[in-house]
This record gives sequence, structure tokens and C-alpha cells, in this order.
Amino acid sequence: MEGLQPMETALLLMIVGMGTVFIILILIIYLSKLMIMAVNKFAPEEEVAPKRAAAPAPAAVPANIEAAIKAAVAQVAPKAMVTKITKG
Repeated sequence: MEGLQPMETALLLMIVGMGTVFIILILIIYLSKLMIMAVNKFAPEEEVAPKRAAAPAPAAVPANIEAAIKAAVAQVAPKAMVTKITKG
């Protein structure tokens, strides 16, 4: 390696640097997988409490309120159409 030109030195440094980064990233990946396996083995996920029953269906909207909503929408946006109104 006597008398390397600057471009050859730069290329060698780039290859060594990229190789080092590649090796370190591979180590990080496998150590992370090992750590995940260890955590899952020694500290398993807690059991989730069963969910409660579904909420009851929304109550029907009275006819007079539905008519008022439709009239207001028709006045503000004449091309709009109300398809469903629910209490929530």
C-alpha cells in the first residue's frame, strides 16, 4: 500500500467505513431480536380484560327534529341530501 493515490485512499476509506456500518447494523438487528425474545419469554404480555357488551343502538331522532335538520340542510346546501340521522 505504498504510495496510494488520494483517490485510492478515499475509496479504501469509504469501503472500510461502509463495511463497518453494515456490520454494526447487522449486530443491532440480531441483538434487538434477541432482546425481544428474552423480554417475551421472561415478561409475557398481560392478559387483556374482556370487553364489555356493545353499546345499545342510538335512539331514533324525533320526526319534527329530523324535518328541521333536513330543512336547514336544504336551505344551506340545496344539492345536499340527508340520508341518515342518528343520536350519538
